[in-house]
Amino acid sequence: MDVSQIAKRFPLVARPRPACPPLAERVREITDLAAAAERDGNVTSATVALNKAALIASDCGMPDLARALCWRHAEAVLRAQPLGAQDARYALEPLVNLARLRIRDGDGTGAYHLLDSLNRAVRSKSEAVIDGRATSFQRLTKSASDHQQVCQWLWAVLLGDGTRALVAAGEWDYARAHSKQHRGVGQRLFDGRQVEVLVRCLGEQPSDALKFLHESTLVEPWEHAVAAALAVLCHRAADEQPVEPINKMVQHYLALDSAPDLAVFRSRVGLVVLDLSPGPRQAEMMRRLTSEATTHPDGYIARDVLAHPVCREGLSQDERRTLSTAVASAGLGRGSIPDPLAQAIRDASTVAADVWQRHDSCRANAWPA
Repeated sequence: MDVSQIAKRFPLVARPRPACPPLAERVREITDLAAAAERDGNVTSATVALNKAALIASDCGMPDLARALCWRHAEAVLRAQPLGAQDARYALEPLVNLARLRIRDGDGTGAYHLLDSLNRAVRSKSEAVIDGRATSFQRLTKSASDHQQVCQWLWAVLLGDGTRALVAAGEWDYARAHSKQHRGVGQRLFDGRQVEVLVRCLGEQPSDALKFLHESTLVEPWEHAVAAALAVLCHRAADEQPVEPINKMVQHYLALDSAPDLAVFRSRVGLVVLDLSPGPRQAEMMRRLTSEATTHPDGYIARDVLAHPVCREGLSQDERRTLSTAVASAGLGRGSIPDPLAQAIRDASTVAADVWQRHDSCRANAWPA
C-alpha cells in the first residue's frame, strides 16, 4: 500500500471507545439507562442514553435518524439555559456528534466548518447556523467560570475532531494550519503533532519529518507505538526499509495495553503496522489482529479487519464467518433497524429527553419569584 494511503489511518490517539456488541444488547443498554435516569432523575444517564441512541442509528446506516436524535437531545438541554459547565457540555455533545456524522458521510470539510462555527459562537456567546438551524449560545452558561470550562473542552474537541475532519477530506495543509492556529502542536504525540509529521513526510521531506518526530516527548506506551509506526512510514516515504525501526514498531505494537476500551485503537494501530511490515513479518501481525478480533468479537474491530485486503485474504473460513457475524449482529451499515428495536430506541430517547424537561422544570420552580 502506498504511503499516502497508509497516512490516512492517522492521527492515532488512544482515546477510549465503547464496544460494539450485538444490536439487541446495545438497545437494551440504552433502555436500561433511560429507565434508570427516569427513576433517579439523573441527567447524566439520560445524556448517555441519548448519545448512544444516535450512535446506534449512525452505525446502522441511518444518518437521518441519527441527526434527528442529536437535535432532540440538544434541544432538550439547551431549553434549560443558562447552564452549569457540565450541563453545557451535555448540550453541546450532540452538536459535536452532528459533525462526526458528516465525517462518517464523507463530508470532512463540512464537519470542520460545523465545529469551527460552533466553537466561535460559544466563545463569543453569539448565534450560529448549525446543521442548517440557527442556534443561540448567548445564555449558554451561568458564570464566567462555566464559560471558560466549556470553551476549554470545546477547544480540545475542535483540535481532535477538527483535525480528523480535515484529514478525512485530504486537506493535510489545512489540518496543519488548523493545529498551529489553535496551539495544537505540542511536544506530546497527539493529533496536531502527528499531522505535522505526516505533512512533512508526504511533502517529500521524510528526513525532516523523522527529525521532528524524534523531538517529541513520548510519555505513554501508546505514544511509543504510534511514534514507531510513524518512523517506519517516514523511512518508507524515503524508499528505505531498515530492519531495526521495523522490529521496534512491531515490538511496541505487541506490547500495547489490552484494556477493552482501547481495543479499537489497538486494532487500528495493528492495521498500520501490518501495512508497514515486510511480507515475512505480516504473518505475526495477522495472528495478533485476528486473535483479538475473534476472541472477543466487536463489530467495529471486525469491520476494520474484514475491510483490510491483507487481513481478509489471510482469514480462515471460520474466522471470516465469526467476524462477519459480529458485523451483521451489530447491524453495522445495514440501512435499517428491526421495528421492535427501532421502537425501543425511540421510546428510550423520549424517556431520556423527558428527564431533561423535568430537570429544567424543577430548577425553574426552585428559583425565587
